[in-house]
Amino acid sequence: MNALENPRWNFWQALYLILIVYVLEFVLGWLKPLENLGYLKGYISYLVIGFGEGLLFFVALFLFFKILHGSFADLGLTNFNWKCLLAGLGGGIVLFFAVGLLGNVLVEYFGQPEPQSFALVVEGVDSIWQLMPLVLLGGFIVPLKEEMIFRGLIYPPLRQGYGKAKGILFAGLFFGLMHFDLIRFVPLVIGGLVLTFLYERSKNLWTSVIAHGVWNILMVILMWWQRG
Repeated sequence: MNALENPRWNFWQALYLILIVYVLEFVLGWLKPLENLGYLKGYISYLVIGFGEGLLFFVALFLFFKILHGSFADLGLTNFNWKCLLAGLGGGIVLFFAVGLLGNVLVEYFGQPEPQSFALVVEGVDSIWQLMPLVLLGGFIVPLKEEMIFRGLIYPPLRQGYGKAKGILFAGLFFGLMHFDLIRFVPLVIGGLVLTFLYERSKNLWTSVIAHGVWNILMVILMWWQRG
């Protein structure tokens, strides 16, 4: 039985774990705004922090489950199969177009927001070889990290306490809030709702990891195509 049915932890324990990681990132200086993202120095700094943050969360989750006598399977990372692959691919494509369309509508009303750090890094990339680490980071490392946290860790205790519908809603809102981006809050919440729904339906976190990765990779391709 995975965490969706009977999580070993509660919401506050999950929140404390996230807070501890953020404190460590603050101490390491990783929460400071990066400069020169369109140049090689900024590009390297962004990659170091991006991959480092992924490793930090992975180690934190590993230790967390050691204490609970659990494993990453408790997060829903069960057997990878074709069903979750196809559902993830379809979900990622739907997210790309739906969130993109919503973003365009919001731009019409509120204007173009400041570009995100990732977009600035992609804009400064000179070759496909520089782009590939960003694809790996955005298409696998970040989706795996965020799905383990927001769907695997945060959603199950919310589902247990409030039921499926409210649990999905609260998990989506939490996903939007934790990105600390007021302008993109609504699209992020929609994305969080869809990803949580995919996990709920499939009972396999790989489905939402793949959907999140496909969504991000398509965004990287679009940014690369539109750069300059």
